[in-house]
Amino acid sequence: MNSRSAPQLPYPDYWCSIAYYELDSQVGETFKVPIVISVVTVDGYTDPSGQGRFCLGQLSNVHRGEVVERVRLHIGKGIQLDTRPNGDVWIRCLSEHSVYVQSYYLDKEAGRAPGDAVHKIYPNAYVKVFDLLQCHGQMQQQIANEQATAVAQAAAVAGTTAGLITTAPSLAGVGVDDLRKLCILRLSFVKGWGPDYPRQSIKQTPCWIEIHLHRALQILDHVLHSLPADDFRPATEH
Repeated sequence: MNSRSAPQLPYPDYWCSIAYYELDSQVGETFKVPIVISVVTVDGYTDPSGQGRFCLGQLSNVHRGEVVERVRLHIGKGIQLDTRPNGDVWIRCLSEHSVYVQSYYLDKEAGRAPGDAVHKIYPNAYVKVFDLLQCHGQMQQQIANEQATAVAQAAAVAGTTAGLITTAPSLAGVGVDDLRKLCILRLSFVKGWGPDYPRQSIKQTPCWIEIHLHRALQILDHVLHSLPADDFRPATEH
């Protein structure tokens, strides 16, 4: 399997699903976007949601506080998510306020360690936030790194005989949760988080969304099922 060509699999029925959160609680149902709709808008208005539009304004939450209410008023036109035929994803900020994104693709572009940064997208900006081929390559790299670590640990325990090294089991295993993070985008409206902001976690921001990219998750599933059964650790609950 080559990191420059993703596995040829049937396309999923939905290209992404979007969950909306206020602080650490999901509000409303997860919104799924069919593969035939390549552009979806997430905004703060109260219109009924359609297939290509997720309106956060009409979602109620009995526990909603004043800070969340204020931020919701500023979501406005929100964002547009755009997927390309090759599986890449772009975001356009339609809001009058910046949005903040956790993106492994942008981490790489900025020369940061994966998951180390939060990226600010300014109003009217149109930014690529996900590259399917890069994601696939990163999956393979993380799996290879974990397997190499496992072999080294087994060799250290059993001795450094060449025969033991080649037959050592994968003690460390591959963490499915860490791999799934490669297939997920997180975005907060109006308020940032991370090392440069008072809020350290996105779960401390008033309004945010989590976007699961189904094509990438499908490829991850394919990659994991190509491994020996004891080479990966099962995912934990989100």
